[in-house]
Amino acid sequence: MVKLAEVRALRRRCRLTRTLVLTYDDGPGAELTPAILKLLAGANARATFFPTARSALANPELLSQVAAAGHEIGCHSARHLHAWKAAPWSTVRDVDDGFGALARWVARDGLYRPPYGKITLPTWWAVRRQRAVFAWWTVDSGDTYATLPDPRAVVAAVRGDGGGVVLLHDFDRDPATRSARHAHVLNTTAMLLELARTEGLRLRTYRELLRQPPSRAPVLA
Repeated sequence: MVKLAEVRALRRRCRLTRTLVLTYDDGPGAELTPAILKLLAGANARATFFPTARSALANPELLSQVAAAGHEIGCHSARHLHAWKAAPWSTVRDVDDGFGALARWVARDGLYRPPYGKITLPTWWAVRRQRAVFAWWTVDSGDTYATLPDPRAVVAAVRGDGGGVVLLHDFDRDPATRSARHAHVLNTTAMLLELARTEGLRLRTYRELLRQPPSRAPVLA
């Protein structure tokens, strides 16, 4: 119920402030992340990245490039454990280890995106103990679905909501599906950047969205 209420509030804030937040989980990926950074740079846009510690420590220079380009970085745990399926002490350690390993890029009171969007009372407590802020999403790009959706459906969902926080992923996929899934992420990103331009949506990072005043009047581009 806490998550549902926060997502509803997030969707409303996006609509009232005409905001689009692009978020990328599970990276950085040696192949996909640089391609995303190039797209974002071409649009002079900043996004929010949620790496896992295991991916970050495998590509530390790349994550530092993400930070140097002005993008926001949050924590997505250490090992991406599913809070509903793993032992409580394991998921608490996953939160703590994630913030510890990502301390070079993420403040102790930074953003935290739960793996699979799942939390339990122990993981909620672990995140709050860090003084961190949960970071949800309002639109799923579907880039991890067994069958990839049409990127136009993602764009339509954001347009219909008047903005949103979009969930994408920047880890390198299995070689068997890498080409199609990377293309989906890049195409969706490009189409969303174009939507922001044509619809007058403000491209913001997650924290920038949270700092927008909860006014009833929309912020027009």
